Amino acid sequence: MLEIQNVCKQYPGTNKQSLSNINLTIEDGEFICIVGPSGCGKTTLLNLVAGLELPTEGTLMLDGQPITGPGADRVVMFQEAALYSWKNVLENVMLGMEFIKVPKEEREKRAKHYLNMVHLGEFTDYPIHQLSGGMKQRVALARALSMDSKLLLMDEPFSALDKQTTNILRGELEQIWMRQGKTILFVTHSVEEAVYFADRIIVLSEHPGKIKEIFPCSLSRPRNTRTPEFVALRHQILDAVKREVMEVEKSDYNEMKTTKHIYDNKHEKHVKHEKTRGEHHEQGK
Repeated sequence: MLEIQNVCKQYPGTNKQSLSNINLTIEDGEFICIVGPSGCGKTTLLNLVAGLELPTEGTLMLDGQPITGPGADRVVMFQEAALYSWKNVLENVMLGMEFIKVPKEEREKRAKHYLNMVHLGEFTDYPIHQLSGGMKQRVALARALSMDSKLLLMDEPFSALDKQTTNILRGELEQIWMRQGKTILFVTHSVEEAVYFADRIIVLSEHPGKIKEIFPCSLSRPRNTRTPEFVALRHQILDAVKREVMEVEKSDYNEMKTTKHIYDNKHEKHVKHEKTRGEHHEQGK
């Protein structure tokens, strides 16, 4: 179980929090998606769970143990596949397991198992540069799964792919998750993707990032994006995100008005001061 308690994040040199008072519990086997306006702290929250960053306040616990840095119990899959071009497909998948000291025979066995699972079993000896974008993400997914971590963290892993490839990979990931029951925390800009995957969808607000709303999703699996229930929930979440974007724009506009007002007052005072100086100078002649 992942517990996020009263977590805040503020970067040095800034006067604004990126995240404020985040409280969330994720049960074992849950698929949780995070959505929200750009810049609301989705990736920051993922990085905190990964241990790549530390919170300014609050605690993060996985199975009762505090998260104080990266660990083998959490694996991150990024937007880019982050593969090594000088290694072939099999070697790339085995590399993560090498870092956590999995014996060589077990590494190869696991790597081939997960490559078969993502339909790349016939491409084990292929160099990375010969793969399409979708195939590279499959390799990255196989590598992440092979680590056998407690928690899989995914930061918009399909955002750079075309729609057709994305749909195929979504289906494959859903099937893998349904078979394995792994706990997944998934960041996405796509509300459709969130409804497709999630047991719960977390909507973050901005300035600072807070949990604005949580939408449970109990639609039957595998999910069909065309059903009335799917479309209705997608619209509910889109409306929630849209409200946040409008609030951000309103806040930014008011901040700009305030800044302009302060500037105008300073400018007016400066003009008056210069005018007074000029008058005194004329009188002194």
